[in-house]
Amino acid sequence: FVSLFAEMSVSAARWPPALAGTPAVAVIERAIERQRLSHSLLLHGDDLPTLVAVAHAIADRLLNGPDSSARFPAEEHPDCHALRPAGKTRQISADATRDLIGKVQVSATVSPRKVAIVHEADRMNVAAANIFLKTLEEPPANTTLLLLTTRPYALLPTIRSRVLHFRFPSTATALSADGWAA
Repeated sequence: FVSLFAEMSVSAARWPPALAGTPAVAVIERAIERQRLSHSLLLHGDDLPTLVAVAHAIADRLLNGPDSSARFPAEEHPDCHALRPAGKTRQISADATRDLIGKVQVSATVSPRKVAIVHEADRMNVAAANIFLKTLEEPPANTTLLLLTTRPYALLPTIRSRVLHFRFPSTATALSADGWAA
C-alpha cells in the first residue's frame, strides 16, 4: 500500500512550492494516506490563489486515487464541484448552495469520492450559510468539503466550529525551515 501511495503521489498535483513540506501539508498528506481526512476543511490565509492551489492539490489526491476509473486535473474532474460568489454583490446565494448540495448528494461518477470547493466561503449570504450548515452537520458519504476564505471570522461561528482549520501563508511570504512565516 505504501508504494502504491508513493506512486500516486508522484503524479499528484503539486503543492505550492513554498508550502511543500510544511507542517500543515504534512498533516493533510498523512490524513489522506491513512484515509482519515476530515469531511470538511477550512483553508484560510491571506492569498486566495494559494488557497485555491492547496484545494486543488487536496482534491487531486482524493479524486485520482488507485480506485479511480480515470484521471483528471482537479478543476476538470467530474466529481469535483465548485461554488463561487456571483452577481453584482459577489455573494453566494441560497439557490447556488442548494445546487452544490444536490451535486454532492449524488453518487460519484469516476472516483469513489466527491469534493466540493467553496471559493470565498465568507461570501455566503445568511440563508446560504444556514443551508450549508445542515450539510456540515450531516455530510454526504465519501464527500470532502473544502471552504476557502481570506476572512475566516466572517463565517458563521457554527460553520467555523464544524470544520478543521488550516491556515496557509501567502506563497509570496518567506517561510523558515520549520514552515513558519519568517
